[in-house]
Amino acid sequence: MRKSICMFYVATEVIMNIIKNNNKSLKGIIILIIVLVVVFSLYRNSGLFYRNGIILPFSLHLNKQEVYLVKGEEFRLIVYRINKRVSFHSTNFRVAGVNFNGRVFAYQTGKTFIVAKVGNKELKCRVKVIDLNKEQLNLHVGESYRLGIKGPAFFAKYKSSNPSVASVNIFGKVKAKSTGITTITVNVKGKILRCSVTVR
Repeated sequence: MRKSICMFYVATEVIMNIIKNNNKSLKGIIILIIVLVVVFSLYRNSGLFYRNGIILPFSLHLNKQEVYLVKGEEFRLIVYRINKRVSFHSTNFRVAGVNFNGRVFAYQTGKTFIVAKVGNKELKCRVKVIDLNKEQLNLHVGESYRLGIKGPAFFAKYKSSNPSVASVNIFGKVKAKSTGITTITVNVKGKILRCSVTVR
């Protein structure tokens, strides 16, 4: 706020100099630019910015518009509001359900919308539930197996904790190399899935 006040005084000084020089051609443009800069600076310091976007005062919004969940995981959906009653429901309760408090429960792989209703307005959050097709894998040296993501996931990063025992490529194909135990980690939009691999 102190910076904004300083900018206001600087802007005032510039305007006064323009008026003294009687430069009418630039006067209007410079005044407009200075006013916009000062207003924007005040707005930036007013606490109205929310994360990467601008949230207008008194507007209804969710803490998430899309979320990935692992099967069995829970997530709290929050509606930022002003003393209004909110009701929640799922468009596909077989995939994910929600209680009266906005807590979402991932039941099985798939996708659904959680709808928060505030008065006559509806806010939606897309929920995608994912899982791994194998949590444990037993292989013999030389064998291979392709791990896959169940649910709406198109991009995944695979990594082996011990590539000398079993390696994994970018498509999820696991190849057993030597006896031992390793863990294949799969990252989908920040959600971590794991498969324990035992090679005999």
